[in-house]
Amino acid sequence: MKSIVIFGGAGFVGKHLTRRLAKKGYKIIIPYQKSIQEAKIRLLGVTGQIMPFRYSSLDDHRLKNVLKNSDIFINLKTTYDQKSGDFNSTIFKFNKKLISILKKNISLEKYVFFSGLGVDIDKNSKRSIAVYKSEKEALKNIKNTIIIRPGVIIGGGDLFLKRLIPIFKTSFFVPLFGNGLTNFQPVFIDDVSHAIEKIIENNSKGSSIYELAGPRVICYKDYYNFISNCLKKTRVLVPTPMSVMKPLISIAEKTPFSPLTSEQLLLFEKDNIQQNIDKTFENLNINPQDTLEITKNIAEK
Repeated sequence: MKSIVIFGGAGFVGKHLTRRLAKKGYKIIIPYQKSIQEAKIRLLGVTGQIMPFRYSSLDDHRLKNVLKNSDIFINLKTTYDQKSGDFNSTIFKFNKKLISILKKNISLEKYVFFSGLGVDIDKNSKRSIAVYKSEKEALKNIKNTIIIRPGVIIGGGDLFLKRLIPIFKTSFFVPLFGNGLTNFQPVFIDDVSHAIEKIIENNSKGSSIYELAGPRVICYKDYYNFISNCLKKTRVLVPTPMSVMKPLISIAEKTPFSPLTSEQLLLFEKDNIQQNIDKTFENLNINPQDTLEITKNIAEK
């Protein structure tokens, strides 16, 4: 039984990956630092198949042993939270040290690193810069590195719709960051997890960048109007200038109640769409599902 280590395996994307890969019979190890519900994570597979364990740092002896002996490593650890330190430290320096440990694993078959659409061209986001540097570090040092650049991931339980839909249900006025004409290309979580399954299952060698985006490009204004129609509610979209939102979010993100961070706000400033720089769902023979239909199903629940 091959072993897969998933950093961030207790999160939204991680749970979907764990559930799908467990059905394929892999032994799955989920290291974590912040508290998680271990019992629920274990139930995503059969008895003894999924093993979460707490580690203190990358110097943790047990963690190092796991990293040096795993067959596949999936890294979902690219936080938006800057409370614990700057992004260069929490993302790039962390990943640089992680990669130096993984280099010692001569049996490592694949290193899968989750990034995001457009991180290579986003010069205003400190997070994107740190993520892109981490991409380059992995590609330079680990053969068979697979970079995953997904669009905004939606599906049951995703944070994007989980925070957005209650606003439409309870408020007549809905804030629209900027002018709402920025385009994005949301993708369904099941399509993303299916893609990772195929990438892991195939025997291809070499490094690649996969842009995983849904079939539809839509602006936020049209998407918000679509949600209103799904809920059969009349809503007034209130364009809110970024010059107003940025200082407000900067203050709010220092509290536990902020709906998003300053880095997440930057996503509304630029198009978040596929650039076709390397590979897509098409290379995996996957036809991504219509995200408007998925959104409708989630909104109407």
